[in-house]
Amino acid sequence: MIETSVYEKTIPQWKIDAVEELASKIAESEMVGLVNVEGVGAKQLAGIRESLRGSAVIKMARNTIMIRALESAKKKGIKQLSEYVSGPVAFMFSDQDPYVLTKFLRENKAAAPAKGGQIALKDILIPAMNTGVAPGPFISELAGLKIPSRVRGGVIHITEDTVAVKAGNMISNAMAQMLTRLGIEPMELQLRLIAAFADGSVITADSLEIDLEGMLQEVLLGHQYAVNLSVNTGIPTEETITMIIVKANVEARSLALDISFFEPDLLEDFLARANSEAYALAAAISEKDPEAIPSDVLSQVRSVAAAAPVAPTTEAPEKQDEPEEDDEDDEAVAGLGGLFG
Repeated sequence: MIETSVYEKTIPQWKIDAVEELASKIAESEMVGLVNVEGVGAKQLAGIRESLRGSAVIKMARNTIMIRALESAKKKGIKQLSEYVSGPVAFMFSDQDPYVLTKFLRENKAAAPAKGGQIALKDILIPAMNTGVAPGPFISELAGLKIPSRVRGGVIHITEDTVAVKAGNMISNAMAQMLTRLGIEPMELQLRLIAAFADGSVITADSLEIDLEGMLQEVLLGHQYAVNLSVNTGIPTEETITMIIVKANVEARSLALDISFFEPDLLEDFLARANSEAYALAAAISEKDPEAIPSDVLSQVRSVAAAAPVAPTTEAPEKQDEPEEDDEDDEAVAGLGGLFG
């Protein structure tokens, strides 16, 4: 007879409490994300948490506890997020849009110390400074890294700004140690949302990394195309009906002028066109025979030609306010009329 024994596995209370706390945060958050925290030190993480204050909360836990919290959460569809709990990840809870958070994380990077073997993404500058270190082997180490220094007042000073590592070059172990000793953190760390649950679905990193500004410009361009289509096809909408009416009015006035279909409202337009054509004809005639045009008319033609590039005012002056100009216009029309008999 084989005897079997069953052992009950006791789950530590702290794990139960941790799962319940995370499940509660999952339930009350509009957005539940997973961020990659690989290589992020405690100092850098504290800085990122501070920058996210009021926008998002980061919670770290063991992967098994994170998965258990997702499985025990009551939110529909949230369990799919457990597929992305792998490696060094942490929860990010927020009520903001995940795309907005992704943009925020991309623009708010944390400074981090350099490590040997890393590639400098930009020139690493060591500024002139008082190192506070007494004379000794340290000055030789600086010299070995081609960092100019000298002793002043009993301490070592770096005498001028120096590019320690150029962009694209690898950082040596010795240089990384020197930068750390000098308190220089030239590298940048960025938390990245590798997946997020919002509005009932999981959004992965490749969908989150989009250019919001570029997308906005595309939306605005699409809106402009739609407005143009509506106006040009005469299909009215609430936004375009006014533009369609204005366009129709302009085209109707232009057509009436082109076919000489007189309307009382167009009197000034007809007179302006006739005046313009008369000036143009006078100018053309004067080029061939300047004596054929009266001198006073010719001076007016030249004045109009000189003033042509000037942009017209948006509002025409009221004639009753400028009686003298009206008299001049009448004389000009009368003078041009003399050209045609």
